[in-house]
Amino acid sequence: MKKWIAAGLLAALLAACNVTITLPGSVIVVDGPTASAGPIEQGQSARFGFLVGASAVRLDVTDLTNGAAGALRLRVYDANDVLYAQTVSRYYFTAPYPEVVSVGVGALGITASPVYSINLPANFGRGTLEVTNLDVNPTSVQVAAVSRAALPYSAGDPAAPQDFSATSTGALIFLGQSDAWKYVGSSGATLELLGGEVVHATAKVTRGLDTLVRLEPGEQFVGLEPGDIVYVQAQGNGALAGFCDTLAGCADDATSGEYTLAVTP
Repeated sequence: MKKWIAAGLLAALLAACNVTITLPGSVIVVDGPTASAGPIEQGQSARFGFLVGASAVRLDVTDLTNGAAGALRLRVYDANDVLYAQTVSRYYFTAPYPEVVSVGVGALGITASPVYSINLPANFGRGTLEVTNLDVNPTSVQVAAVSRAALPYSAGDPAAPQDFSATSTGALIFLGQSDAWKYVGSSGATLELLGGEVVHATAKVTRGLDTLVRLEPGEQFVGLEPGDIVYVQAQGNGALAGFCDTLAGCADDATSGEYTLAVTP
């Protein structure tokens, strides 16, 4: 039997057994040309290599054939081929915790945008992006990697809390990110957490070694005092965060991961 016939029969057999066939993809160059792969049949995957250096990087994946009606699952692996993150929807990635590892097509939130995006922190190093087609229709995908612009109002490192004395806005844009804010107002105040339109932020107010309160979006704390530290993460101990904001390449805006700490004297 000719090799190509045997290979075709084997592929058909594997597909019938619901075994994922990994197709080759191109290497993604940051701020370089887009890479593509396809057609990718239902249940099949394409893998793309990338390298994240001294600047944060945003990966954008577009379903070229099915557009916003498509259903892709994206998984990001680190240099040791350990799963770092995977999609829950176009807007959300999550760490590979047991309760979300087996998400299927039903968990994908289909929006008007055909773009899936994830931000990777600076110095992530080498990694692999695996794109799987969950739709019944075959598709081709396009992948781009661009340097992530710095946000004007990220609270940054929890080890160095950012001062705030009035209503302030931050954004959770990296997986597992935890922002820290230090209240430096001249007197006591009421604090309200506003979680934004997409990300479900949670806040913890601490004073010294004590945790005073934990806030969900829309909840208030009436006893905020100067020197209190407010830690903000996404729901699920930082597992979820917003990453993509708009159509056409996911402009570097923060509104999908945005939250507000509203302060009332």
